[in-house]
Amino acid sequence: MRNPGATRQAISTLRDTLASLPPGSAHQASIPPDPAAIFAPQLHASALDPQRVLVIGNRGVGKSFWSAVLTHKQTRDAVAQYYPRLALQDIEGVLGFHEDAGKDEGPSPSPAVLKKLLKAGHDPQDIWRAVLLKALSGIMLIDLPPSLSEVIQWCAADIDRMERTLRLANRHFQQQNKSFLLVFDALDRLGQDWATISRLTEGMLRLALDMRGYRSMRAKIFIRTDQANDDTLFRFADASKIRADAVKLFWNRSELFGLLYKFILSQQFSRNAFLTLNRTTNIDDFLEQIQNNDLLQEQVFYRIAGEYMGAGAKRGRTYTWIYDHLADAFGETSPRSFLTAIQKAAVFRPLPTDTVIDHNGIRAGVQDASEVRVRQLKEDYDWIDEVLNALAGLEVPCEPQVFMTRWYERGTVSKIRAASENSSRLLPLELEKARSDPEETLLQALNNIGVVEYRSETRINMPDIFRVEARIKRRGGVRPPTARRS
Repeated sequence: MRNPGATRQAISTLRDTLASLPPGSAHQASIPPDPAAIFAPQLHASALDPQRVLVIGNRGVGKSFWSAVLTHKQTRDAVAQYYPRLALQDIEGVLGFHEDAGKDEGPSPSPAVLKKLLKAGHDPQDIWRAVLLKALSGIMLIDLPPSLSEVIQWCAADIDRMERTLRLANRHFQQQNKSFLLVFDALDRLGQDWATISRLTEGMLRLALDMRGYRSMRAKIFIRTDQANDDTLFRFADASKIRADAVKLFWNRSELFGLLYKFILSQQFSRNAFLTLNRTTNIDDFLEQIQNNDLLQEQVFYRIAGEYMGAGAKRGRTYTWIYDHLADAFGETSPRSFLTAIQKAAVFRPLPTDTVIDHNGIRAGVQDASEVRVRQLKEDYDWIDEVLNALAGLEVPCEPQVFMTRWYERGTVSKIRAASENSSRLLPLELEKARSDPEETLLQALNNIGVVEYRSETRINMPDIFRVEARIKRRGGVRPPTARRS
């Protein structure tokens, strides 16, 4: 028989738990995450596979997180149990580049060192091969000169010696039944302009292709979506072998809800409340089922949030609504956006009486998540504020020309060009390389990172996760903050 008092207590406890949800911050590849806090979606197995070189993902999906996991033994061992086919426990992973390159003791060269090496006329592939040798010397006994420029010269002075050294390293890992993985992350930090970044990225890809010739040594490159769309990076021979085998890194709905439920079940007091709310005591069976059963995940969320986004089904169901309204133009939702929305829903007032959160809190949570998501995007795309602010007050869906006319009238392209020149900020990659209409190119840049979607050849839309913070209107959509407060 259901105990109303116990249910009310469970609701209160779970609300407190969700209110304490850590939305998370951007991860750094050089800092290993806490193994106890790692959630390992099966969907990400391909992204961690040492045989898959190129991993493509937008901001916030886990590129730096998985880079850190792969290059730190404790975290590699912790996730190996979730991906037994990959034998991650037998990998030696080293960072070849990351956002803090040059600030640690690893072989990763700083952007300043890379700039100096390019200025000296060194080929980018030779630079990264020298990084590979430095990384190997940290594991094996390889007598190398101290500086990267000297290692490049060491290679050029005796190519046979260099090739023999790499073959010996490959044999070493074979005999140890291990494999070596050189991991590259934060490629947009390689330099202060796209010409430099593109040269170094192409050299990195060339090295990765060359390393496929070794049985036990590989490279893994985590790259942004807009950079992966740059065809000029893949114009060398056999580049298609890497590009065709690329992995898209993203989170589907069941993985995000699995992340949420794991957080609830990780603490004893919230675990007991969760089991009470779901009227079960078999924690092991319930935990296994909830990670792999979409229907069960959905039913559980209805007990937490209620089933509908209003009085009935016409306004949508909470389980699908929250994911869909947090998704970008690719239909993808980041963990930070999802957890932010849930956390904000748990503190929204007035509190619901018979559920942990409700549809009013979820709508408010999406509004807050939009602000977080745009701020998150700005970490990679300095120009995003200028571009979105110029669109305030417009309504979508609309013709593409509406956006382009507003940017033209506001001089948006000139402003972001000036900001780039004055502060060494990167322009949109498409704007840097294109020779066509700048406003049309800017629209394509937003499309490439999932901020704008084409509904047809003559209609574009902006998903709520960006539209709300940009104060762009949509009939029937989540209202922008100023409208909600009025």
